[in-house]
Amino acid sequence: MATIELAGLRIRPTGAGLAADVDGVDLRALTDGEFGALRRALHDHLVLRFRGYSIDDVEFQHLAGRFGELYASPGYTRSRAVYNPAAPMVTIVSNVVEDGAPIGEHGDGELLWHTDLGFEEVPSALTFLLAREVPATGGNTSFANMYKALDSLAPATRERIARLKSKHQASHSSYGAKRPGFRDIETDDPRELPGPIHPLVRTHPETGRKALYLGRRFGGYVPGLPLAKSEALLDELWAAVDRPEHVWTQQWQVGDLVIWDNRCTMHRRDPFTGQGRRRMHRLMTKGERPV
Repeated sequence: MATIELAGLRIRPTGAGLAADVDGVDLRALTDGEFGALRRALHDHLVLRFRGYSIDDVEFQHLAGRFGELYASPGYTRSRAVYNPAAPMVTIVSNVVEDGAPIGEHGDGELLWHTDLGFEEVPSALTFLLAREVPATGGNTSFANMYKALDSLAPATRERIARLKSKHQASHSSYGAKRPGFRDIETDDPRELPGPIHPLVRTHPETGRKALYLGRRFGGYVPGLPLAKSEALLDELWAAVDRPEHVWTQQWQVGDLVIWDNRCTMHRRDPFTGQGRRRMHRLMTKGERPV
């Protein structure tokens, strides 16, 4: 794909269903023009990758904070309240264990398709993920374009879901474990699991574009439908998520910084059990109630 020049930035689309590489910019000292160009590029490509960046946690938190109010992960998803007192909003996604305790969350298994904090009443808008340590293989992250997923549905299905909502279950993580605070739950019936109700089609507050908006598949439920019909509809919608033409996969290198928009993408992670240490530093901005 041809490189796009925008306010001095060099933007190279991946040629896949979404995402672009960006260089020619110092993320630690963005001008107003460069910052505006980055926001535009994120709206156009949904996922942006910056390779080989050396940025400390304080600079990282400052960068993310320019995009919006920072939103720490809920306390029950974190192994400790603060990892770096100088950058308290940074959380760690890692399989590393030190002194017998994990230094971060989510281990080394597969993380199924999800959108960050969709299980909250007000989900996150953007996620920033910075690779500090990566294994030689495994742990790749795939992203799906939910604008394209919606557009690929049959017209009758699009018309039907425009009026419907779905539950984004809050009790289980993307690797299937019960979250702290929900470990006394004994049912697998999605109608009984906790979680907020969000529209199946949401409108992006900045672009005005409509995207399919799904939670984790386990525990999903469309209120008002019999369970069997809800399951059938969700199966149809989920089949549109990971079609090859909708997906791009990030193969991580140390120093990679990836920014994505949770309001119009989903993502998943390949397992890397036994492949080595992986330590990612993460920040999120607060979004808005989906409409």
